[in-house]
Formats: sequence, structure tokens, C-alpha cells
Amino acid sequence: MRNIRVFVDRTSYTPNDEYAFIGFPPLPAFIPEHNEVHISCSFSWEKSQAEYLKYQWEVATDKPVKIGGPAFGSQATDFIQGMYLKPNIIFTTRGCNNHCPWCCVPKLEGNLKELPICQGNIIQDNNFLQSSRAHKNKVFDMLHGQRQIQFKGGLEAELLDDHFVNAVTSLKIDELWLACDTDATLPKFKEACGKLTKAGFTREKIKCYVLIGDDMDKNEVRLREVYEAGAMPFAQLYQPIGAATKKKYSKEWQQFHRMWSRPAATRAHMEQGTDFHDFNT
Repeated sequence: MRNIRVFVDRTSYTPNDEYAFIGFPPLPAFIPEHNEVHISCSFSWEKSQAEYLKYQWEVATDKPVKIGGPAFGSQATDFIQGMYLKPNIIFTTRGCNNHCPWCCVPKLEGNLKELPICQGNIIQDNNFLQSSRAHKNKVFDMLHGQRQIQFKGGLEAELLDDHFVNAVTSLKIDELWLACDTDATLPKFKEACGKLTKAGFTREKIKCYVLIGDDMDKNEVRLREVYEAGAMPFAQLYQPIGAATKKKYSKEWQQFHRMWSRPAATRAHMEQGTDFHDFNT
């Protein structure tokens, strides 16, 4: 028998096998035989929903019902393929040696730890480039048999070297994700983006997470610089770690976020040659 996994909401990463459920339990006849029920919660502002789901599933089964996930501070030092993510989405490392104030990874996963490598085309490692060259080479060897490869966890620009660039040019890359969360990271980001562009990767393949939410004008300058460097920016509104409720932003911030997180809107905005305030008047 297997464990049932229950998720508050469905995302593009949520498993879709017969043991994965969204929300409330179905009629008893539709609940497969199982050992345990795991309620998985990613975001702190969904904890109350997850706790209510735990109660509902305790009524529906006589097996143990457990609750956890990043929102509950569950430690994640290993990886079980297909358990809480679709099987093609994998971690080859856990943790990160950086301690960025807006990131919960070091707290939940600790320092970087290399893991056994399984088959998958989406590498979700929080900082793949901190791993050893030997580990990277093993991952690259595995990826030679994959298509539509995505390094989705965020590649640290400062660590993006010729070894990585040379390796990925021989792979069927779909997306390479970097991050540029502060103005101080722009120089190294531009350098990394230049290496990838020179290797033949276009803006359609080079993507970049950009943290926003403090100063709209300054955020727009950074987003523009990311775009002009050759990457497609993907704006992310800052959410405080551990907040009981999701931080609400004004309508203007929401419009700003949409414009800088949708490629078609971003391209149209850049072609206008105006700033956000002019674009929306």
C-alpha cells in the first residue's frame, strides 16, 4: 500500500496519480487502500486550510493523518521522487550555503547536500551550482537522455561558469532560470547572461526571477536591465516568511506584477519605450 498525499491547491507541480488528492476527501469508495495520509502545505497563509483538511481526512480514514510541508517548518534533507511533486520534477541537491534574508531554504534544508540522482527533466535544486563538479557531471550525463530540460530552481549568477555553459549547450534545454533579487546582483547577473547569450541561448530560454515589492520605480529599472541583458524577467511579489495571511498589494502593484510576469505583456511594454506609470495612463 502507498501513502495518500493531500494538497490545498493544485499547481503545475502537483502529482496526479491515484494517491494524490486536492482538498476534501471523496466518498469512501473512491479512497484507495493506504498506509497514511499526508497533508502537504507550502505556504504559511494556507495553514488553517491544511489543518481543516487534516480534520476532514481523519473523519474519512482510520489510518494516521499527518500534516507538514514548508509552511509547517518540515525539514527537507532528502528527496523521494513522485511523492510531493510530479515524477519528472526532481531535486539532485538539497539546501543552500547562502543565507538570503527573504529565503527559508537554509532553515528547512540546511547547507547544500548532494543527493542520489534520479531521472527527470526539471531540476528544482535551490542552488545547483553550489554542488561539486563531479555531481554536476553526473546530472549532465542523466540529462542527455531527457528533453525539454529546465533548470527551474534558480541558478546563482556568480557561480555560472564555463563548465556549466559548455555542458548545457549539448543538452535539449527548454529553460534556464537565474535570479536577480537585488540591485547589487545585477553586475554578476549580466555577466552570466552574457555567457549564455554568447553560447546561443535566447531570451526565450533564459528566464530570471526578480523579487519586487519595495520600490516600484527602482524595481522597474532592475526589471528593464534584466530584459536588456538578454533574459525574460519574471517578477515575484515579496511575501514575508511565516506570515499568517498573504500580504496584500495595491491594485497598481498587482498591475505592475502582471505586466512583468507575463512575457507577452513584458515585450509589449519594452517596445513602448515608456515606464510603467506612462504605460498605464
